[in-house]
Amino acid sequence: MQEKIKVWRPEDIEGVELRTGERVISSYPRHWHEEYHLCVIEEGAGELIYRGSRHLTSAGSLFIVEPGAVHSNETFKDASCSFRNLYADAQLVRGAAAGIAGCEKSLPVFKEPVLFDRDIIASYIELHTLMERPSSTLERESAMIDLFARLITRYGEDRTIQKAGRERQAVLRARDYLIENFSSNVSLQHLAEVARLSPFHLSRVFAAEMGMPPHAFQTQLRVTRAKEMLRRGVPVLRVAIETGFADQSHLNRHFKRLLKVTPGQYVRNSKNVQDRF
Repeated sequence: MQEKIKVWRPEDIEGVELRTGERVISSYPRHWHEEYHLCVIEEGAGELIYRGSRHLTSAGSLFIVEPGAVHSNETFKDASCSFRNLYADAQLVRGAAAGIAGCEKSLPVFKEPVLFDRDIIASYIELHTLMERPSSTLERESAMIDLFARLITRYGEDRTIQKAGRERQAVLRARDYLIENFSSNVSLQHLAEVARLSPFHLSRVFAAEMGMPPHAFQTQLRVTRAKEMLRRGVPVLRVAIETGFADQSHLNRHFKRLLKVTPGQYVRNSKNVQDRF
């Protein structure tokens, strides 16, 4: 049977995007998100490649990927996977951590990326289901606060802040330049000048630090910004041009590769799911 992916954003809860996948057989290549990525596997199994290790994601598991962390997802050969994804804005999670601690906190980290906590998984599925069907904003917000409170209390830790060395500082300069100029046709030579390293050295240390080379990071940025524009109702052709893609087919190709849906499908599926009732 054909795989089916649905994407939506509840209009009454800011900073949240949800997705369901049924009978998905294709793998997701290396990518990253600006948000926290949570996923419950309902049927089937696969692997999460994250922090240099492979983690089994079997049915009944919940995995968590932190913002900016490069990862990939693989399904097993001749098998499919059904899942429920939730993408939560980093500041939303930071706010939950601050509420628990009673003071400002850094973004929480989760050293165990795959959990089998039945209580938390039940709370996650309850929240996801509430976001999918007609329900009150108060009920949704309460379920979300309850979920993150349990996650952070049981498994969250403060992020350790380390002083950046010279090479890391160079990579951060290059990264920040790409973020600010994501739609520009940036050459490796120019990026190396910004980073104050040689092109060869920058390419090597950027991939080591960020988990992907500069061109792949730029493409991911462009797709991320394209999502934002599409949600605002910007036409696909204009989105392609303003995010730096050569044309609409170029955008379609990378969007589909990273998100498993085309820009047009994303627009149609991103409407509030309550509109369908």
